[in-house]
Amino acid sequence: MAMDVVDKVALIRRLSGDIHRRLAAGTAAALDGPSACSEWDVGTVAAHLAGGAVRQREAMLRGLAGEGGPPDDGAPSTPDQVQQSNAVNNVQMRAELGDGLLDNFQQRYQELDELLRGWSDWSIGCWHRRRGTMPAGSYVDLRIQELVIHDWDMRSGGTGAGELDAEGARALLPASEMWHELCFRPTAALTTPVVYRFEIGDDGADLRHDVVVTGDAYSIEPCSADRRPELTVRCDAGTYLLCLYNRVDWNAAKRAGRLRVSQTADTIAHVALRNFGRWFGGL
Repeated sequence: MAMDVVDKVALIRRLSGDIHRRLAAGTAAALDGPSACSEWDVGTVAAHLAGGAVRQREAMLRGLAGEGGPPDDGAPSTPDQVQQSNAVNNVQMRAELGDGLLDNFQQRYQELDELLRGWSDWSIGCWHRRRGTMPAGSYVDLRIQELVIHDWDMRSGGTGAGELDAEGARALLPASEMWHELCFRPTAALTTPVVYRFEIGDDGADLRHDVVVTGDAYSIEPCSADRRPELTVRCDAGTYLLCLYNRVDWNAAKRAGRLRVSQTADTIAHVALRNFGRWFGGL
C-alpha cells in the first residue's frame, strides 16, 4: 500500500536523522572514506544531500509564491549540464564547510522538515532542474529517493554490500518509475519494440509492470496477457532498486542468484539486461 504524504515527511525526518547520527558518531577520517558514488567520498555525498535539501526548500518556497517555472538565474538546463554543475558544487561545498559539514547537514534538514510539516497543498507546482515543473508531492518522493539511495552509498563503502533501508525501499518502490524519466538515454529507433517485464516481490506483489522500449523512447505499461515480454525479471524490491539505480549490475545480481530472468525462445540478440542498463543507466 502506498505511503501517505504525512508518513513520507516523517520518513525523510527519520532517514536524515539516522544519517546525521551515524556520521556524527564516526571519526572525521570516516568522512574521507569511499562511497558507492565513484568520484565522491562519504563527506561529499553528505554535502550533496544537504545541498539537495536547500534546493528543494527554495523551489517549494518559490512554488508557494506562485513561481513554479524556471528561475531566471542562468543555471544549466540539460541533464548532463545539471549533473556536472552539481558535482562541482558538491565538492566545493564539502571543502567550504570543513568541520561544519554535519552541523550544516542537520540544519538544512531541520529547515526542510519545518517547511514540509507546515505544507498543505501538495499539488502546487515547483521547479526541478531535471523534471521541470512538478507537484510538491513529487518533490517529497525525490527527497526520499535521494536519501534512501545515498544512505546505502555511504554505508556500502563502495563494496556493493548491504541492503537498502527497509522502510525507505518500500516507500521508494511506487515512485521508482520517475527514475526512468530522469535517466533514460535514447538510442536509434528499433524496428520492433522490446518488452521487459518486472515482477517484484513474491508473485509480483510489490510491483508488476512492463517497460516497453522503442530505442528512441519508452513507456511503462501494466502487464497484459496481450503483450509478450522478451525478458521477465523476478526479484525482491531491494535488489530491483539497487539494480535500477545502477548501484548493482543486473547481470552480476543474476550471477549471484539475487534475481531470475526468463526469456522467450526467439529473443533477439539485442534484448539483454545489459542493454536495459544502457537505456536506463543512471545519472
